[in-house]
Amino acid sequence: MNYKFPKSEKLRLKRHIERLFKSGKTTKNSPLSLKYLKFEESGTNLCGVSVPKRKFKKAVDRNRIKRQMREAYRLHKHLIVKDKTHFHMMFVYSTSEKLTYQEVEKALITLLKEMTR
Repeated sequence: MNYKFPKSEKLRLKRHIERLFKSGKTTKNSPLSLKYLKFEESGTNLCGVSVPKRKFKKAVDRNRIKRQMREAYRLHKHLIVKDKTHFHMMFVYSTSEKLTYQEVEKALITLLKEMTR
């Protein structure tokens, strides 16, 4: 398993993000919520992370949380590898408390497992 998180796996295109939020499914597990869209053909999983400025005014805090979410995804993306499917997904941090990496990782793993059911 490759534990890298290259640019080709990041959700960046505006049309992909718009389609995801328009027709994607949502699952929540505090402190994270996951918006995802499943495709039945093989391809690359695309992932994005978001922390609202409304809840964390300082960019330092937002960047730290985004770094934690990206790292947890990078280490556990093997949970969603399937042969004939791929996902576009966006993790959104939905609480106003700063949590430890372990808490963020635990929530992210739970969301990934729920998504692949």
